[in-house]
Amino acid sequence: MITIFLCDDNKETLDQYAMMIGQISSRNNIDVSISSFYSGEELLFHLSDFPNQADIIYLDILMRQMNGMDTAKKLRQLGCKSEIIFLTTSEDYVYEAFDIAAVQYLLKSSTPSDKFEQVFLRAVSMVQQKTSDLFICGSGSSRTIIPIKDIAYFEIWKRIVTVHYSKNKSLEFYSTMEQLGMQLAGKNFVRVHRSYLVNLRYITWFHQNSLVLKTGENIPIGVTYMKDVRKTFADYVSAASIHGY
Repeated sequence: MITIFLCDDNKETLDQYAMMIGQISSRNNIDVSISSFYSGEELLFHLSDFPNQADIIYLDILMRQMNGMDTAKKLRQLGCKSEIIFLTTSEDYVYEAFDIAAVQYLLKSSTPSDKFEQVFLRAVSMVQQKTSDLFICGSGSSRTIIPIKDIAYFEIWKRIVTVHYSKNKSLEFYSTMEQLGMQLAGKNFVRVHRSYLVNLRYITWFHQNSLVLKTGENIPIGVTYMKDVRKTFADYVSAASIHGY
């Protein structure tokens, strides 16, 4: 069951997209539960105690009182890890959507039904992958399981690896950079330095010889890795296709 929340202050819009999602789900044999909310405040109140009730959240941006972007930011502050799709009439907030780690930014007036379906199915796939995308580390009989999406980066020093994850948590274990690379192949990690392996979704900014993560940390980039890191990140952003217009 995929749980979907729709948030828009227009009832006709909510009904329209709920029907579209229902039809797409039926065609693709996806079992869904759809709930509608008429304001950002209502959605936040509903999720205040249990912020991860929804797998996918569709958010309008131009709503009365609290807009959808502010709603999304507060959801993330609450610890909400739902896949968020902005569905709006305004292009003004598209760059802010990167900070939210949104699946897509769609414009109501210029998103054809096949594009809407494509984005929905991608979000469903991302939800389904969450249950299998886990990193297992430890030593001896002790094992720790960490969702890969929560990992910001790995740091290694003489076979001691420190994994940094979930808001300033860290854990040490023994491995090599080569072993890590094989474990994380296809998981959107890039080696930026002989001692660092970084999750692409956490990169926010490049300096001349370093990069800044969403956690605020500054990670050095080795001279021999610079060209490959920039290209890999550019390809990642392009593939994410967050610009829906």
